[in-house]
Amino acid sequence: MSAICALFRFDGAPVPASRIGTLLDALAEYGPEATSWAPERIETPVALGCRPWRVTAEDAWYRPPLRSDDGQLVLVADARIDNRAELTSALGIPAAEAARLPDAAFILAAYQAWGADSPRRLLGDFAFVLWDQRRRALFAARDGVGMRVLFYHHTPQQLALATSAHALTALPEVHPRLNLQKVAEFLVLLPSQEGTFFEGILRVPPGHTLTATADGIRLEEFWSPEPKRPLILGSDREYEEGFLEVFGEAVRARLRSAGPLAIMASGGLDSSSVAVVAATQLREQGRTLPTFHAAPRAGFQGAVGRGMVADESGDVEAIARLHPNIDLRIRRPNGRTPFDDIEASFLMTGSPPRNPVNVAWFDGIYAAASAEGFRVMLAGHKGNATISYNGLRSLPDAVRHGHWTHAWLEACALARATGAGRREVFRNRIFAPLTPPLLSTMTRRLTGAGAAPEWDAAASAVNLDFARSIGLAGRVQAARRDELNAGRLGDIDYRISILRGGADVLDTYSGFRPWFGIETRDPTGDQRVVEYCFSVPGSQYLHNGVTRSLIRRAMEGRLPDQVRNRTTIGAQSSDWTEWLPGLREMFVAELDLLDQSDTANRCLDLPRLRSLLDRWPAQLGVRHQQEYLLLLPRGIMMGRFIRWFEATYATP
Repeated sequence: MSAICALFRFDGAPVPASRIGTLLDALAEYGPEATSWAPERIETPVALGCRPWRVTAEDAWYRPPLRSDDGQLVLVADARIDNRAELTSALGIPAAEAARLPDAAFILAAYQAWGADSPRRLLGDFAFVLWDQRRRALFAARDGVGMRVLFYHHTPQQLALATSAHALTALPEVHPRLNLQKVAEFLVLLPSQEGTFFEGILRVPPGHTLTATADGIRLEEFWSPEPKRPLILGSDREYEEGFLEVFGEAVRARLRSAGPLAIMASGGLDSSSVAVVAATQLREQGRTLPTFHAAPRAGFQGAVGRGMVADESGDVEAIARLHPNIDLRIRRPNGRTPFDDIEASFLMTGSPPRNPVNVAWFDGIYAAASAEGFRVMLAGHKGNATISYNGLRSLPDAVRHGHWTHAWLEACALARATGAGRREVFRNRIFAPLTPPLLSTMTRRLTGAGAAPEWDAAASAVNLDFARSIGLAGRVQAARRDELNAGRLGDIDYRISILRGGADVLDTYSGFRPWFGIETRDPTGDQRVVEYCFSVPGSQYLHNGVTRSLIRRAMEGRLPDQVRNRTTIGAQSSDWTEWLPGLREMFVAELDLLDQSDTANRCLDLPRLRSLLDRWPAQLGVRHQQEYLLLLPRGIMMGRFIRWFEATYATP
């Protein structure tokens, strides 16, 4: 869990040690220890830096930068490598020696053996930068799912890389300007793998390598979640056993820690499955699993949307009763709001939170875990794309591939299981996703519904004139966001959009490392889990009318039936109707300040936000969710971020 940085000169000039020192100083929050390599020789136009933060027992052996025996390769890495045993065998490393090697040493050995092809041989969460003197090339890579982050900025003279986008702004040639395109994308929840809120500062995309030579830089993809071939097994039980083996290994790999670890769990299938598998493995070692759960005040009965649960604490308590070594800590409201310590959050993560109303719950858990000395937090954030995929998009896919009988039988079973009419299921789950976009648009116009918006303007605080001026609709269309919302994306494309749609969220959890001293680990985003779950046929996820069937069957006896068979979902920050009114005056004051910002006036629909405050309902309820749960807090949060950015990076 280290912070890394690098500088490379395209003109071949050496990099002074003071330059890499500037980046290391800007990464000071990651830890007190700083090491660098800056030869300042004319034939070596590069410098590397690292602030190691040791989490696993093997990290005790990490002394960056690492060098090959011949001195031709130099490496800094932020990594946890999970297939150490496999690499030990493939690379011919003696077992006794391998036990004393840090994870970064396996990256270096892999590069020595396989060169630029080495990242595809690595499993785990990693980002690294390596100087290859023989090729006179700087080589960097980021793991396939993107659990570790790496940002870069380049000019005709220089390339700079760092774990933090903010750190790159410390360089005198980087002039921090707010990326207005990113502001618009944020307001309509348009994902971007590369763009950041800092104009000119980009992410290395997940599953990509970056190579820099005197000729320039080159990005290449080395891994994609797109399945290579379908997995065809003989029975449902074989799919369940295969899943449990792969998922169990993913969880076990993330328990490797020299210090205490915990988990953030809800009553849903994703984090609860991680919790029970981890608890089972830890029980064999005589260890407990501290489990943090956020819930509304006891007895809260506030209104939530249809099919949602306001308080999941009863489900989490049932899980703890089934697994006695789960040490449950239920956190109730303590007055914390989404705007507490928000400027520290901006600084560490480089972005505003995507769902502001959830911030108090999430940050509260990390703050409590940090106070108790935990250094690793398990989670299940990627599960909707992998272990608990609902399988509903497999119905139109089955029709596309000519499997009419299967689609008919499964749709009928779904109608029976959900109580919905058969006609409704066929219309919404099969015919609508298969309707060509042009025909769908014509139908809406003929019926008077009008053209469908590329995004839901009713739930976005974006200034529509600003959106038109930057061609936001075209960007949304190019990203196939309208197809996603209309259900027309194919099964795999839809799941990839979920898996890779939260790049800014990964920035957030990376920022939690220096802020709270906690590393987040997610087994549901393990590359092996992704590959297995994406190769399993859709009939294993939507099975006899039961959605999320694979994980429900696999967790039989491991999760309480009340959790395993739940068809409802937990409402995050369900008590928003109670605490949001207390922020009204702060929102009014914030809008007064935003009125003085040209950028805020250009990007945000400030009159609409003020109108929401002026007609604040006497009692907030479900019917107000779109405007008061989504639009208003996100718009105010984006405005606060704009003000912070302008104040932090103001030109003298």
